[in-house]
Amino acid sequence: MRPEINRYPLLSYSIFLLLALLFAWNAAWAQSQQQPNAPPKLSSRPQQNPNAPRPTPYPDLASIHVQSTLVQAPVTVIDPSGQFVENLAESDFRILDNGVPQRISKFGLAMQPVALVILVQTNKAVGPLLNQVRPLGSLFSGLLLGKPGQAALITFDDTVRVDQDFTGDPNALAQALQHITTGGTKARLNDALGRAILMLANRPTQERRVVIVFSEGTDNGSETTRDEIIRAATGAGVAIYGLRFSPVQALLHNQQEPPPPNTLARNMALPGPPGRPQTPNNVAVYNQNSDISVIPLASGASQAIRSLHGKDLVEVYAGYTGGVTYSHWKANELQKQLTRIALEINSQYMLAYTPSTLNEPGFHRLQIEVVEPNLRVRSREGYFYGMKNR
Repeated sequence: MRPEINRYPLLSYSIFLLLALLFAWNAAWAQSQQQPNAPPKLSSRPQQNPNAPRPTPYPDLASIHVQSTLVQAPVTVIDPSGQFVENLAESDFRILDNGVPQRISKFGLAMQPVALVILVQTNKAVGPLLNQVRPLGSLFSGLLLGKPGQAALITFDDTVRVDQDFTGDPNALAQALQHITTGGTKARLNDALGRAILMLANRPTQERRVVIVFSEGTDNGSETTRDEIIRAATGAGVAIYGLRFSPVQALLHNQQEPPPPNTLARNMALPGPPGRPQTPNNVAVYNQNSDISVIPLASGASQAIRSLHGKDLVEVYAGYTGGVTYSHWKANELQKQLTRIALEINSQYMLAYTPSTLNEPGFHRLQIEVVEPNLRVRSREGYFYGMKNR
């Protein structure tokens, strides 16, 4: 028997071709859905307003607030000559919380180890002054920290960087300070302080928490606000001290050494005595006692500084937290000022009490007084209780 012959070869071939084309189209469509560069699908979600306020880079700051009923306050006492007083008794102190006298439950010289964060502004504006900061590692380790204390280093300009985490190794801290570099034009002071406060808030509760800031005292570029820093610092019990960079000093460091004065040219440029020959000697004698105003070399920078609006932020933070700032930057005074901060921290009293005013949420004003009227007392301004950072 002869095999059956397909009578419709063209139709079979057409169906086969159509099925192959459909298969290839399906494969191509599926592959296009997996392409990473495929255009995004349109969405009905509204776009974010670019002018809306940006969230703080450290949202955990909002979680820092006083929860314990025991309030601790490091206290500095200074006599009229500027010396720290370390021989007072508990009966010499009086604490008021929101104006209400409180009973002191713990008292003594502050002997707790120190947890320190060093903040250094490193933008181009202060770059010429950083050589004065780089050799200070031994001062921090020897005078302030001692063996039980630990320090960390944060630098900030356009970004915030933890150059050295907490360490008790003096060599590690010294090396980190020696290798700080200049970069950027901004000064994200608040963001750097926010990072420092978070680092200190995670330290053991028995440590005294301190930040020392080398900065111009102004902020440029931060997302963290001043109020967030004040709330977080007072909530975490962080004392902020400042050593203020001077833009005038930075300009002076950048200037080249002026050429030696030409006495003849200078004298001949001044007015001479009336009716007498204008010789160098006559001109010099005539102008010796004259009241001639001299324009300072950095008058432009001074004018720019005077035009800055607002207060020194570090000074504000120091006032709230019980620290102090030194605003007169001089190369030969820097180590003295840092030494005085170290002596102060190691000469403090530690007072603690359980407030009788905890039914009052919000900011609690803290006042600490001593019996002797000639003594000055410095401590933090207060703390926030019963409310979170916003």
